[in-house]
Amino acid sequence: MEAKTAYNKALKLIQRATWVLSCAVDADGWPDNAYRTNFANIYRYPSLAKKIDYKKLENYFPINKYSSRLKQFLLCPKTTLYFYDISTGEICQLKGKMDVVKNPARRAELWQDEWQRQFPEGVNDEDFMLIHFQADILQYYDGFSDSFWGPLKEAFEDKPLTKNKKNAWPARNINLVK
Repeated sequence: MEAKTAYNKALKLIQRATWVLSCAVDADGWPDNAYRTNFANIYRYPSLAKKIDYKKLENYFPINKYSSRLKQFLLCPKTTLYFYDISTGEICQLKGKMDVVKNPARRAELWQDEWQRQFPEGVNDEDFMLIHFQADILQYYDGFSDSFWGPLKEAFEDKPLTKNKKNAWPARNINLVK
């Protein structure tokens, strides 16, 4: 499988997955996992489809100002998002960084009415924080192909990547950092 194909399949998986497992690192250096609603799901959140740049593999999450998870992201912004489709066996793992969205216009633009239950005052609720995830590395696995590594820009070029030898976990890893 070429990088472009792996990227396109991963993007489709990300856009249809209902949940995403996020992994942060706590203050003691331990991995800390939590399931989050996948707001990159274009079928469940069509209003966000034109507001989020899915092709850059970014995502957004609402979070409480006093959340221990937010403290973890601020302490160590490196994060992994893990998408899985049990019906196809596809796996996509994104590694990147979380940061807090401080722009009030952007926070209002991405606000979802379902967040009102957690933040009764709406987008201006003092407890409402919005975090942004930007992927740097993509790993995609469909269970059938060899693995390869390469920068994201190669996923958009027509030339194929050099394939690595087969391994026990034949995932396609693409470095998104230029």
